[in-house]
Amino acid sequence: MILPILTTLPQVINITDPKDRLIFIGDVHGQFDELQEMLNTKIGTLDSHTTVVLLGDFLVKGPKSVEIVDFIVSHQDHIKFVFGNHEVLLFLAYVQEHLGMSNHISFTTDKNFPPKSFKPPKQIHKDLVKKLGNERLIQLAKLGSVTLRFNLSLTNEILFAVHAGMLPGDFIEEDQIPPIVELVDMKYVNEQDWTQSSREEEDLKHSKRWYKLWDDCDPEFENITVLYGHDAKKGLNLRKHTKGLDSACVKGGSLTALEYTYDSEKGRYITTLHQVHSH
Repeated sequence: MILPILTTLPQVINITDPKDRLIFIGDVHGQFDELQEMLNTKIGTLDSHTTVVLLGDFLVKGPKSVEIVDFIVSHQDHIKFVFGNHEVLLFLAYVQEHLGMSNHISFTTDKNFPPKSFKPPKQIHKDLVKKLGNERLIQLAKLGSVTLRFNLSLTNEILFAVHAGMLPGDFIEEDQIPPIVELVDMKYVNEQDWTQSSREEEDLKHSKRWYKLWDDCDPEFENITVLYGHDAKKGLNLRKHTKGLDSACVKGGSLTALEYTYDSEKGRYITTLHQVHSH
Protein backbone atom coordinates (compact mmCIF):
# COMPACT_ATOMS: atom_id res chain seq x y z
CA MET A 1 0.00 0.00 0.00
CA ILE A 2 1.41 3.37 -1.08
CA LEU A 3 1.47 6.17 1.46
CA PRO A 4 -0.68 9.08 0.22
CA ILE A 5 0.60 12.64 -0.02
CA LEU A 6 0.25 14.09 3.47
CA THR A 7 -1.77 17.27 3.90
CA THR A 8 0.06 20.31 5.25
CA LEU A 9 -2.96 22.58 5.81
CA PRO A 10 -6.48 21.49 4.87
CA GLN A 11 -9.41 23.79 4.26
CA VAL A 12 -10.15 26.29 7.02
CA ILE A 13 -12.66 25.08 9.61
CA ASN A 14 -15.20 27.80 10.40
CA ILE A 15 -16.72 27.74 13.88
CA THR A 16 -20.00 29.67 13.70
CA ASP A 17 -22.35 28.12 16.27
CA PRO A 18 -22.06 29.60 19.79
CA LYS A 19 -22.72 26.11 21.20
CA ASP A 20 -19.64 24.65 19.51
CA ARG A 21 -16.60 23.92 21.65
CA LEU A 22 -13.01 23.05 20.78
CA ILE A 23 -10.76 20.97 23.03
CA PHE A 24 -7.03 20.90 22.28
CA ILE A 25 -5.03 18.08 23.91
CA GLY A 26 -1.26 17.91 24.30
CA ASP A 27 1.03 14.96 23.57
CA VAL A 28 -0.67 11.68 24.53
CA HIS A 29 2.20 9.38 23.48
CA GLY A 30 0.26 6.12 23.59
CA GLN A 31 -1.26 6.79 27.03
CA PHE A 32 -4.75 5.69 26.03
CA ASP A 33 -6.02 5.30 29.60
CA GLU A 34 -5.21 8.93 30.41
CA LEU A 35 -6.89 10.05 27.18
CA GLN A 36 -10.01 8.10 28.12
CA GLU A 37 -10.00 9.58 31.60
CA MET A 38 -9.70 13.07 30.12
CA LEU A 39 -12.63 12.49 27.80
CA ASN A 40 -14.83 10.73 30.34
CA THR A 41 -14.26 12.93 33.39
CA LYS A 42 -13.33 16.35 31.97
CA ILE A 43 -14.72 16.66 28.46
CA GLY A 44 -17.89 14.60 28.52
CA THR A 45 -19.96 13.48 25.58
CA LEU A 46 -18.46 13.79 22.11
CA ASP A 47 -21.59 15.30 20.61
CA SER A 48 -22.16 17.26 17.41
CA HIS A 49 -20.95 20.49 19.06
CA THR A 50 -17.67 19.04 20.34
CA THR A 51 -14.39 18.82 18.44
CA VAL A 52 -11.30 17.31 20.08
CA VAL A 53 -7.95 18.22 18.52
CA LEU A 54 -4.85 16.13 19.31
CA LEU A 55 -1.71 18.22 18.96
CA GLY A 56 0.57 15.51 17.58
CA ASP A 57 2.76 12.83 19.17
CA PHE A 58 -0.34 10.94 20.28
CA LEU A 59 1.50 7.71 19.37
CA VAL A 60 4.83 6.04 20.32
CA LYS A 61 6.50 5.56 23.73
CA GLY A 62 3.36 4.66 25.71
CA PRO A 63 1.77 1.18 25.72
CA LYS A 64 -1.49 1.68 23.80
CA SER A 65 -0.86 3.34 20.45
CA VAL A 66 -3.01 0.78 18.61
CA GLU A 67 -5.98 1.54 20.86
CA ILE A 68 -5.55 5.26 20.25
CA VAL A 69 -5.56 4.87 16.47
CA ASP A 70 -8.66 2.67 16.58
CA PHE A 71 -10.41 5.18 18.85
CA ILE A 72 -9.54 8.10 16.57
CA VAL A 73 -10.76 6.29 13.46
CA SER A 74 -14.02 5.22 15.11
CA HIS A 75 -14.66 8.79 16.37
CA GLN A 76 -13.33 10.68 13.36
CA ASP A 77 -16.40 12.94 13.20
CA HIS A 78 -15.41 14.43 16.56
CA ILE A 79 -11.62 13.96 16.75
CA LYS A 80 -9.11 15.77 14.57
CA PHE A 81 -5.34 15.60 14.83
CA VAL A 82 -2.08 17.03 13.55
CA PHE A 83 1.03 14.99 12.89
CA GLY A 84 3.86 15.24 15.39
CA ASN A 85 7.46 14.33 14.73
CA HIS A 86 6.78 10.80 15.98
CA GLU A 87 3.88 10.22 13.58
CA VAL A 88 6.08 11.50 10.76
CA LEU A 89 8.81 9.08 11.87
CA LEU A 90 6.26 6.27 11.70
CA PHE A 91 5.41 7.23 8.13
CA LEU A 92 9.12 7.27 7.25
CA ALA A 93 9.60 3.85 8.85
CA TYR A 94 6.62 2.56 6.86
CA VAL A 95 8.07 3.85 3.57
CA GLN A 96 11.50 2.37 4.37
CA GLU A 97 9.94 -1.00 5.07
CA HIS A 98 7.98 -1.06 1.82
CA LEU A 99 10.28 0.81 -0.55
CA GLY A 100 13.70 -0.12 0.75
CA MET A 101 16.26 2.65 0.33
CA SER A 102 13.69 5.24 -0.73
CA ASN A 103 13.08 6.99 2.57
CA HIS A 104 11.29 10.16 1.51
CA ILE A 105 7.65 11.10 1.96
CA SER A 106 5.63 13.87 0.34
CA PHE A 107 3.48 16.62 1.80
CA THR A 108 1.31 19.00 -0.17
CA THR A 109 3.94 21.72 0.40
CA ASP A 110 7.10 19.59 0.52
CA LYS A 111 7.68 16.77 -1.95
CA ASN A 112 11.04 15.65 -0.62
CA PHE A 113 10.94 15.21 3.15
CA PRO A 114 12.98 14.79 5.36
CA PRO A 115 15.92 17.20 5.31
CA LYS A 116 19.25 16.00 6.70
CA SER A 117 18.56 17.74 10.02
CA PHE A 118 15.60 15.44 10.77
CA LYS A 119 16.73 12.37 12.67
CA PRO A 120 15.75 9.00 11.11
CA PRO A 121 13.27 6.50 12.60
CA LYS A 122 14.41 4.40 15.53
CA GLN A 123 13.63 0.78 16.28
CA ILE A 124 10.64 1.85 18.39
CA HIS A 125 9.05 3.36 15.26
CA LYS A 126 9.81 0.32 13.11
CA ASP A 127 8.31 -2.00 15.72
CA LEU A 128 5.15 0.10 16.02
CA VAL A 129 4.70 0.20 12.24
CA LYS A 130 4.47 -3.60 12.28
CA LYS A 131 2.13 -3.56 15.27
CA LEU A 132 -0.21 -0.98 13.75
CA GLY A 133 -0.28 -2.60 10.32
CA ASN A 134 -0.68 -1.04 6.89
CA GLU A 135 -4.35 -0.12 7.01
CA ARG A 136 -4.14 1.86 10.26
CA LEU A 137 -1.17 3.86 9.02
CA ILE A 138 -2.82 4.63 5.70
CA GLN A 139 -5.98 5.76 7.54
CA LEU A 140 -3.90 8.04 9.75
CA ALA A 141 -2.16 9.49 6.72
CA LYS A 142 -5.50 10.25 5.06
CA LEU A 143 -7.28 11.65 8.13
CA GLY A 144 -4.58 13.89 9.60
CA SER A 145 -2.62 16.97 8.58
CA VAL A 146 0.42 18.91 9.74
CA THR A 147 -1.60 21.98 10.69
CA LEU A 148 -5.24 22.87 11.31
CA ARG A 149 -6.81 26.32 11.14
CA PHE A 150 -10.01 27.25 12.95
CA ASN A 151 -11.74 30.56 12.28
CA LEU A 152 -13.87 31.63 15.24
CA SER A 153 -16.41 33.65 13.28
CA LEU A 154 -18.17 35.07 16.35
CA THR A 155 -15.06 36.92 17.51
CA ASN A 156 -12.89 37.09 14.38
CA GLU A 157 -10.16 35.03 16.07
CA ILE A 158 -7.94 32.47 14.36
CA LEU A 159 -6.63 29.35 16.10
CA PHE A 160 -3.86 27.26 14.58
CA ALA A 161 -3.15 23.73 15.81
CA VAL A 162 0.35 22.44 15.11
CA HIS A 163 2.73 20.07 16.85
CA ALA A 164 5.98 22.01 17.25
CA GLY A 165 5.18 25.61 16.39
CA MET A 166 4.86 28.28 13.72
CA LEU A 167 6.05 31.84 13.28
CA PRO A 168 4.10 35.10 12.94
CA GLY A 169 2.86 35.35 9.36
CA ASP A 170 2.99 31.62 8.59
CA PHE A 171 0.00 30.66 6.39
CA ILE A 172 -1.23 34.27 6.59
CA GLU A 173 1.30 36.01 4.37
CA GLU A 174 1.05 34.63 0.83
CA ASP A 175 4.74 33.80 0.52
CA GLN A 176 5.23 32.52 4.07
CA ILE A 177 4.68 28.77 3.80
CA PRO A 178 6.80 27.18 6.54
CA PRO A 179 8.87 24.04 5.97
CA ILE A 180 7.46 20.82 7.39
CA VAL A 181 10.45 20.31 9.68
CA GLU A 182 9.66 23.65 11.35
CA LEU A 183 6.03 22.69 11.96
CA VAL A 184 6.76 19.25 13.42
CA ASP A 185 10.16 19.60 15.12
CA MET A 186 11.16 23.23 15.77
CA LYS A 187 11.97 24.60 19.21
CA TYR A 188 14.38 27.42 18.36
CA VAL A 189 14.71 30.00 15.60
CA ASN A 190 17.47 32.40 14.59
CA GLU A 191 15.91 35.69 15.65
CA GLN A 192 17.97 37.50 13.00
CA ASP A 193 17.01 35.08 10.22
CA TRP A 194 13.64 33.40 10.68
CA THR A 195 14.32 30.97 7.85
CA GLN A 196 16.68 29.11 10.20
CA SER A 197 15.09 26.94 12.85
CA SER A 198 16.23 23.98 14.91
CA ARG A 199 15.22 21.49 17.56
CA GLU A 200 18.43 22.15 19.52
CA GLU A 201 19.56 25.55 20.77
CA GLU A 202 23.24 24.94 20.05
CA ASP A 203 22.56 24.28 16.34
CA LEU A 204 21.72 27.94 15.68
CA LYS A 205 23.31 31.34 15.98
CA HIS A 206 21.17 33.95 17.75
CA SER A 207 18.82 31.19 18.88
CA LYS A 208 15.57 32.11 20.54
CA ARG A 209 12.50 30.14 21.51
CA TRP A 210 10.14 30.45 18.56
CA TYR A 211 7.12 31.41 20.67
CA LYS A 212 8.91 34.53 21.97
CA LEU A 213 8.74 35.98 18.45
CA TRP A 214 4.99 36.30 19.02
CA ASP A 215 5.47 38.63 21.99
CA ASP A 216 6.03 41.65 19.75
CA CYS A 217 4.34 40.43 16.59
CA ASP A 218 2.81 42.67 13.96
CA PRO A 219 -0.61 44.08 15.00
CA GLU A 220 -2.20 42.38 11.99
CA PHE A 221 -1.58 39.02 13.74
CA GLU A 222 -3.13 40.16 17.01
CA ASN A 223 -6.14 37.85 16.59
CA ILE A 224 -4.05 34.66 16.09
CA THR A 225 -3.31 31.97 18.68
CA VAL A 226 -1.06 28.94 18.09
CA LEU A 227 -1.75 25.77 20.10
CA TYR A 228 1.04 23.21 20.16
CA GLY A 229 2.72 20.33 22.00
CA HIS A 230 6.25 18.91 21.50
CA ASP A 231 8.02 20.74 24.33
CA ALA A 232 7.71 18.51 27.41
CA LYS A 233 10.82 19.99 29.01
CA LYS A 234 9.25 23.44 29.00
CA GLY A 235 5.90 21.96 30.05
CA LEU A 236 2.63 23.84 30.23
CA ASN A 237 3.34 27.22 28.64
CA LEU A 238 0.31 29.48 28.26
CA ARG A 239 1.14 32.86 26.69
CA LYS A 240 -0.95 35.47 24.90
CA HIS A 241 -0.49 34.16 21.37
CA THR A 242 0.89 30.66 22.01
CA LYS A 243 -0.40 27.82 24.19
CA GLY A 244 2.02 24.95 24.85
CA LEU A 245 0.15 21.90 26.16
CA ASP A 246 2.76 19.13 26.40
CA SER A 247 3.01 18.43 30.13
CA ALA A 248 4.98 15.15 29.88
CA CYS A 249 2.16 12.65 30.35
CA VAL A 250 4.28 9.72 29.20
CA LYS A 251 7.05 10.65 31.66
CA GLY A 252 4.86 10.67 34.74
CA GLY A 253 3.47 14.18 34.34
CA SER A 254 -0.06 15.10 33.28
CA LEU A 255 -2.18 15.07 30.16
CA THR A 256 -3.38 18.61 29.48
CA ALA A 257 -6.34 19.92 27.52
CA LEU A 258 -7.45 23.49 26.80
CA GLU A 259 -11.15 23.97 26.06
CA TYR A 260 -12.59 26.90 24.11
CA THR A 261 -16.26 27.71 24.71
CA TYR A 262 -18.25 30.79 23.74
CA ASP A 263 -19.70 32.96 26.49
CA SER A 264 -22.72 34.71 24.97
CA GLU A 265 -23.07 37.16 27.85
CA LYS A 266 -19.46 38.31 27.62
CA GLY A 267 -19.38 38.07 23.84
CA ARG A 268 -16.06 36.21 23.81
CA TYR A 269 -14.49 32.79 24.03
CA ILE A 270 -13.31 31.60 27.41
CA THR A 271 -10.68 28.92 27.99
CA THR A 272 -10.76 26.16 30.59
CA LEU A 273 -7.71 24.10 31.48
CA HIS A 274 -8.18 20.38 32.18
CA GLN A 275 -5.54 17.97 33.46
CA VAL A 276 -5.36 14.30 34.43
CA HIS A 277 -2.30 12.86 36.09
CA SER A 278 -0.37 10.02 34.52
CA HIS A 279 -1.26 6.57 35.89
